[in-house]
Amino acid sequence: MDLVQDILSSMRLSGAVVFDVELVAPWCLYSHYGPEDCARFFPVPAQLIAYHYVAEGQVWVQIGEEAPVLARGGDLVLLPRNDKHLLFSEPGLTPQPMEDVTVDDASGRVRVRQQGEGTRLKMYCGYLGSTAAEPALIQNLPPLMKVHVEEGERQQWTASSLQLASGALAGEPETVARMTELLFTEAVRRYVAELPDEDSSWIAGLRDPAIGRALRLIHERFAEPLDVNSLAREVGMSRSAFAERFTALVGDPPARYHAKWRMKIAANMLRDGRQTSGVVAFEVGFSSEAAFVRAFRREFGEPPASWRRRQAKAAQQGSSPQEGFADCLSADGTRIAYAMLGTGAPVLQPAIWFHHIAKDRGSAAWAHWTHAAADGRRLIRSDLRGLGGSEPHPTRWTFDALLEDFEAVADACGDESFDLLGVSHAALVAIAYAARQPHRVRRLVIYGGYAAGFAVRGGVDEIRRRESLLEMGRIYRDGDRTVFGRMLGALYWPGARGEMIDWCNDRLGAIMSLDEALQDVFRAIDLRDRLALIEAPTLVAHSRGDRIIPFACAEDVAAGIRGAELMPIDSENHVLLGDEPGWTAFEPRLRRFLASPDLPNVRAA
Repeated sequence: MDLVQDILSSMRLSGAVVFDVELVAPWCLYSHYGPEDCARFFPVPAQLIAYHYVAEGQVWVQIGEEAPVLARGGDLVLLPRNDKHLLFSEPGLTPQPMEDVTVDDASGRVRVRQQGEGTRLKMYCGYLGSTAAEPALIQNLPPLMKVHVEEGERQQWTASSLQLASGALAGEPETVARMTELLFTEAVRRYVAELPDEDSSWIAGLRDPAIGRALRLIHERFAEPLDVNSLAREVGMSRSAFAERFTALVGDPPARYHAKWRMKIAANMLRDGRQTSGVVAFEVGFSSEAAFVRAFRREFGEPPASWRRRQAKAAQQGSSPQEGFADCLSADGTRIAYAMLGTGAPVLQPAIWFHHIAKDRGSAAWAHWTHAAADGRRLIRSDLRGLGGSEPHPTRWTFDALLEDFEAVADACGDESFDLLGVSHAALVAIAYAARQPHRVRRLVIYGGYAAGFAVRGGVDEIRRRESLLEMGRIYRDGDRTVFGRMLGALYWPGARGEMIDWCNDRLGAIMSLDEALQDVFRAIDLRDRLALIEAPTLVAHSRGDRIIPFACAEDVAAGIRGAELMPIDSENHVLLGDEPGWTAFEPRLRRFLASPDLPNVRAA
């Protein structure tokens, strides 16, 4: 099996739904598949891959402000990250939602029909769903790919297959999935083959002679104790040169990529449900089940047994809330990953440096937060630029960039108004946005936040402590990060135990990889003059014993927002853990506040 097929197979592509489209010019349609489009057929997948196959005629496809792409008969257009886009017969037309011209007929097909007086277009549209929450392949593909299917028998097979698939929604979803997976695989293979020699992206590593061989070894021999030295010998490179080139192309050091691939294989085996955790541990190369459980928990935020039960429950419930993943482009072109969980009124949570949206939902740090915020609502969270699924090497590290990132996510979700949950330093973005766009924020919740950085608000002692902490981070950046991680974890979550400590060690190292300019932003920012511009009803909560952000910061924020409620929490943790009394007190207040009717904020005299 080649690398592209191997990686695509690990993503478990499934559940394609195909739409039968016939349009006569002039026409212009707005196209984007959302969770609601999937819910009628299967649970919302982690990743949606949209496609359009042109059987007859031609269509322009455009994402945002990018140049439109013309697709003609025999062309397959793929949108690997399901970006919102326009389909049109000619430029300058007013777009309308595809739903306005969509009908279901008695055969179960979903048809899109519109009659004009110009040229005719016949195409098949749909999407693939993937169970993989963080597929590196998808993240590194271009937002739009066009592949031409060769004329003759291959093109006839494609058109007839898609026509058949468009009528198979209710009865044969597996057939639809397999057929579109083959087309997508072919498109990705062609894209990889046609990359210029100077390309240095992750995907270029698939065809690099040495790195490609190393990736194949890892994929084929994942259960073996492969290390940097053995891989370097296998591909005929020195250890240092191999490690540097592998990391530059793939984005992870060889050992880390090996560990992640191992866990991906293990997760798929557990999801299949045919083997026990102990057998899976042995199959992926662990000498003991305990060691496997620790490694799995670090990767997915929960033990294998808990993860498997949650996956099985989600599969049984079918249309129960599933987490969907997408991304959008910030104003400077940086790609920002975001996640959507649940249905109902939207709640947006700006990015935090200790977020990893693909892992957070089941983690000891965030499981209780996501459950409470998404219960009866739609929770939208994002990864910080430079971290998680977002673009790893952005060019800007300014507060304006962080605010633009959130604005891009808010616009991508398409909601006119929403509730806003700002936790820790993400409160800065929440405050700035609520002040700038008061008409879009219905309610505002701030937890563990502040409006002014320590260099602005702090006394001599606080400034000295924080500067010392930053200096220690610089010292340990290239050394034993676990030492600094344990110390920082003890400050953020002194109540952490068990799997929470594992999560801390994994995520707290993230901040050490970020550009130091971001620390300058948090150190010197001052938004206190914007608090008076906030109009939304506001709940400000804070741990009394917070060792990172003093409780006085919450008092300042609450005092600056007219009518805001201040809720002190008896805890020492910077962000509440699910097993402490403080969470038991805060959770019902959070739920009541988000469920309260839309009323104007109570203005203090």
